[in-house]
Amino acid sequence: MSPVTKVWDYKSGKVDKLAGQVQKDKNIVMTKPSMAKYLIGHIGLLPGETVMEPCRGDGAFYDNLPEPKVWCEINEGVDYLAFDGMVDCTISNPPFVPRSLFMDFHRKAMETTRRKIYWLINIVSMNVFTPKRLKEMNEKKWFIQSFHVVQDNRWFGRYVLIELGKEDRGVFTCGQSF
Repeated sequence: MSPVTKVWDYKSGKVDKLAGQVQKDKNIVMTKPSMAKYLIGHIGLLPGETVMEPCRGDGAFYDNLPEPKVWCEINEGVDYLAFDGMVDCTISNPPFVPRSLFMDFHRKAMETTRRKIYWLINIVSMNVFTPKRLKEMNEKKWFIQSFHVVQDNRWFGRYVLIELGKEDRGVFTCGQSF
């Protein structure tokens, strides 16, 4: 697979700051293939399920997923936000800055995924799941079901693989805003 040379900002259509780093250092990979393989081994994909990777990038998740699988990658002209098919599962390290873009991806996944959504996000980005947004998810019959915390020593902080599904296991509850 050829290295990614551009990282597009969905909102402005311009190349963002990370693109400069990627152009200088072709070894920058957003998700290590070893981490993707490890995480895929800890989730419950069922035989024959179609899996979507909406931000394929260098293929860390996609290359380790079983068939059948589909992908999108804005840098290759395939915009996930324009995807109109249905899949059984979605898994990705999506853009989580700005948070509104992550929520655009999340809403798209809730519309196009039948069974499970798995997001690998920076643990600080968990605060995107506000009571209002959790209520929105729950109304669409999507519930956070589990977390798996990992650390990539190249980047600051820890990351969490969030599993979302159609069953309310009571992992997250919402209170009032004060």
